[in-house]
Amino acid sequence: MSIDWYLSSSSNYLSGWENDEFNTNKYEIFKEILANSPETYDIELNHKSQQVIIQTTQDSETKKVLTVLGLLNRGDLIKYDDSYWIVNSRPTDNKMNDSATMRQCNTSFFLTSEDKLVDTGKINEITGKPIYEKVPGEKTEVPCIFERTTSINGTELAVNLPDGQANITIPYLVHEKLKIGLTLTFFGEDYQVDDIDYSKVYGDHGTIKLVAKKKVGEKT
Repeated sequence: MSIDWYLSSSSNYLSGWENDEFNTNKYEIFKEILANSPETYDIELNHKSQQVIIQTTQDSETKKVLTVLGLLNRGDLIKYDDSYWIVNSRPTDNKMNDSATMRQCNTSFFLTSEDKLVDTGKINEITGKPIYEKVPGEKTEVPCIFERTTSINGTELAVNLPDGQANITIPYLVHEKLKIGLTLTFFGEDYQVDDIDYSKVYGDHGTIKLVAKKKVGEKT
């Protein structure tokens, strides 16, 4: 900034001028904090390089992340400390920056779309029909939080889920294979998705919770 707004004088002292100056300079103020804070890190936010502040919490698998205003959304995927993290709370705005919590992913799974037939624009000289080319389906990695316990609302207490049940939290996405009945493998065991909870999705942002049940092999 060309001048430190908080050191300048004004005849409108305590008449609202300070708020106007703060609102005018709040972006630059937070950028200065980013430049000087020991808690500033270079990370990837949804696969794009960003600079943010990351603060520790009592839980080593949960961090608090601070960004410039308007950058953060629930369900964002952050690459930090060689791990993926999911923003799992709705960002709060303190007029200068956004802040939210993020949880560390402990595994991932893949979704592969169906193969497609694409018109090559050529015609078969014998049949006179269009020639199509088979294009393999796209493989998408989905980092996630796999849990066999759940927290009690408003507390840090955790209780075990019913035997064989697991909750899988993922960033919001739309995919043809993401549906009830999907089989996923975690830590050498197969799980079938029995329910999909979209209650933490707002527009195009948020988190999805997959409620899955361990598949038991047929008895012989």
